[in-house]
Amino acid sequence: HNYIHVHPSVGQANGFTNNDWVWVESMHGKVRCLCRFSEAVEPGTVWTWNAIGKAAGAWNLDQDANEATKGFLLDHLIAEELPTNGGTSHYSNSDPVTGQAGWYDVRVRIYKAGAQEPETTSPHFKPMQPMPGTSRQSSGWLSYRVGHSVRGKRGSQS
Repeated sequence: HNYIHVHPSVGQANGFTNNDWVWVESMHGKVRCLCRFSEAVEPGTVWTWNAIGKAAGAWNLDQDANEATKGFLLDHLIAEELPTNGGTSHYSNSDPVTGQAGWYDVRVRIYKAGAQEPETTSPHFKPMQPMPGTSRQSSGWLSYRVGHSVRGKRGSQS
């Protein structure tokens, strides 16, 4: 799972400690996640690995997988489009070079989550149903070498 990384001075100023559950809130939404202190993060900024949070069932994840219970996405904090400035054109809120979401420029407020709140990320999504052909049970294995393929059964060695 991922963490929201902040400079220790941010935690001290906002009443939370390393590994606390916190809310990160923008004008577009908010997420509850675990916080990790790091001297490498500039005071007044936050940092994280994005795209770690997943719904249970996605990628065949178990119901209690860390990615489903403690992982989160920043997507809930970011607008998909830039403000129109009174015009009628709509512009994507994305990096003009890579096309990735423009989450490098969003202002957030960070504060400690309540003691009675569940120790899981929020928002939390309903589990996904397995996609066709992705059953958890595998009947065997298949390997390829130049010129031929080999099939095996569970428990056999090759």
